[in-house]
Amino acid sequence: MNDKPVAFITGANRGLGLEISRQLGRKGMTVLMGARNYEKGEQAVKMLRDEGLDTRAFALDVTDSSSIQSAVERIRSEIGKLDVLVNNAAVLLDIGVQPSNLEEVVLRSTFEVNFFGPYLLTQQLVPLLKKSGRGRIVNLSTQVASLNQLADPNSPLKEGICPAYQTTKTALNAMTLVFAKELNAFGVKVNSVCPGWVMTDMGHDDLPD
Repeated sequence: MNDKPVAFITGANRGLGLEISRQLGRKGMTVLMGARNYEKGEQAVKMLRDEGLDTRAFALDVTDSSSIQSAVERIRSEIGKLDVLVNNAAVLLDIGVQPSNLEEVVLRSTFEVNFFGPYLLTQQLVPLLKKSGRGRIVNLSTQVASLNQLADPNSPLKEGICPAYQTTKTALNAMTLVFAKELNAFGVKVNSVCPGWVMTDMGHDDLPD
């Protein structure tokens, strides 16, 4: 069995997921890099291995229950443990769309990636995280999903609108709290984090300085 701490990152082949993988690898962890496109995941793994980091590619489509189950089974059989789960994979498809104009297909597809996927993956990995004794779950959220911010008429972000993205991330924050309550007794800490607005593929020209 691997003696090093093990982390599993979703959406790890690019953007924030790739950099999170790099930084955890530099801390001496074995990093399991989940990617919907396995070939792109392998390319990202090779990049980090060339930097001397211990990484492995995992095929993972968070919208596919069978893909989630396969990834979990592989972690269980090949690694046998998990210390850190970072739910990073997400989509942003509705910038500037008013809630009354949001297409159902966009709403449902956004929930599949941003909420149902992380929920079901976390649920299946709970047994391994409980065994860690130092388990950590980190859910990538956003300041534009804060209910306080959304309700504040003076918020500097009040003009920003992406209803599917915001609603799913608010749901993710609620998920964070309910899992935190359950897992506290097992030494597993669960948190949502907002990384700020960074220039990834999800970013756009309105990125602040």
